[in-house]
Amino acid sequence: MVVKKSNIFKISIAIVGFFLLVLVASHWFVKSKIESFLKNDLPNHIELEYSNVDLNIISGSIAIDNIVLTKFTKENYKIKGILKADKLTIKNVAYTSLLIHKEIEVNYIDIKKPSIRHFTGFNKKTKENDDKNKSFFNNPITIKKLNSTNGNVQVLDSNKETVFSAKDINISLKNCVFKIDDAKNKIPFSYGNSEVLASTIFADLGPFENATISKLTAKNNVLTAKNLQLKTKYTKEELSKNIKTERDYIDLNIPELELKNISYGYNKTKFFINIPKTKIHNPKLEVYRDKLVADDLSHKSMYSKMLRDLPIHLAMDSILINKGHIAYQEKLEPKISPEKLYFSNIDASIANLNNTSKKNTTVTTKSKLMGKTPLELSWAFSISKTTDFFTAWGSFKDLDIKSINPFLNSNLRATAEGDMQRMYFTISGNRQNAAGDLKIKYNNFKFKILKKDRLGVNKLLTKLGNLIIKEGSKTNPKDFRYGKIKVERDTTKSFFNYLWISVKGGLLDALTGKGVKEE
Repeated sequence: MVVKKSNIFKISIAIVGFFLLVLVASHWFVKSKIESFLKNDLPNHIELEYSNVDLNIISGSIAIDNIVLTKFTKENYKIKGILKADKLTIKNVAYTSLLIHKEIEVNYIDIKKPSIRHFTGFNKKTKENDDKNKSFFNNPITIKKLNSTNGNVQVLDSNKETVFSAKDINISLKNCVFKIDDAKNKIPFSYGNSEVLASTIFADLGPFENATISKLTAKNNVLTAKNLQLKTKYTKEELSKNIKTERDYIDLNIPELELKNISYGYNKTKFFINIPKTKIHNPKLEVYRDKLVADDLSHKSMYSKMLRDLPIHLAMDSILINKGHIAYQEKLEPKISPEKLYFSNIDASIANLNNTSKKNTTVTTKSKLMGKTPLELSWAFSISKTTDFFTAWGSFKDLDIKSINPFLNSNLRATAEGDMQRMYFTISGNRQNAAGDLKIKYNNFKFKILKKDRLGVNKLLTKLGNLIIKEGSKTNPKDFRYGKIKVERDTTKSFFNYLWISVKGGLLDALTGKGVKEE
């Protein structure tokens, strides 16, 4: 009986020892395979450095410390990108898929403090044929959960100037599938539930403007941006010195932008993005133009054509803007400081902003001119109308003339007085001509034309100007005077200039013409 127990004990020790030996051998074999792959089987234009590889063969986890991955251009071996990370942890690796089929399947990946620096400006060349183990990258990489914490990204141009950056990036993705080098997949990854957080985002938009976002959150197809700013790089004075033709100085601030139910992908060969709901909260836009700089005489397209010509398919079903503010200034004379014309309390809705359907795009706005006069403006167009046909209509009531006099003074060398109670207009047109009707109700409306130095009234021009303005709408049936709109578009000007000259034409006709509605 003692002998039997002794034999059983020895056999048990032998079995345990055998399994320990297998475990050690497996650990050594798998670790050597992983290190061999990291050292020898990466493409020639990729170099990888690290301080240590920890492997737990039982739990199927791998940890790699102090990673530095450098990607070079294939043609001249210049650095194209550098990825660094304090630690990469991979848990529950399917070793069979990795070692035999060269496919990566894992339950969990965690990346600590990843840092990406990417250089742009390299010319693309044909693919070389000496990449080792290229077939590995054609196989899918499946990850049930991917976490990345405290990351940052920096993209630099050929002059080593930052064109994009983001800090404090935290990413959580579930059910990820990557196909790194599959030409059939224009977007080489897919995922399920997601959450991305980032802060201090910067983008260089070209020679004149930058954009920044203080905080960005993207969770399950809902994106929220806090404190989005788009600004001209120069001051107003500096901008005028750095341009050959006139260009707007822009200062846009959006405290909160929200995009809901975003979807994107490829429709055959064309990229599409669908955003059913967009909300823009409390935007403030300041626009300044130095008219002393030479005119920009390039052709300006209508909005419908701009949408048709987009290189992507865009569909934005609903855009809501609340409590917005827009201010505009024009510098017309060297020694005269321009006054602002501004619109406050702007509530607007845009429906069907798209280039994928025949539905009309409609814009409806309500605001207060100079913070006092209620103003409504709406227009509609369709991308299917290749003539760029549009309709527009608007109105104001109880114009506060005193509030607009500073602007009239600096921009038109004039002031106004009187009582302007109502105005309505409707316009229809295309990319060349517009026509419509306007009616206005006013009393004792007069202009004063100022001297060039604006220190006094030019009595002669004032008298001549007021002679042609009819006394008031009370002289007309129903207390309204009517005007016809008929204008030709200046294609070197914007749509809003087109709208303004249309309203101005109808207003002048109502103030100086017969004022009778044509039947």
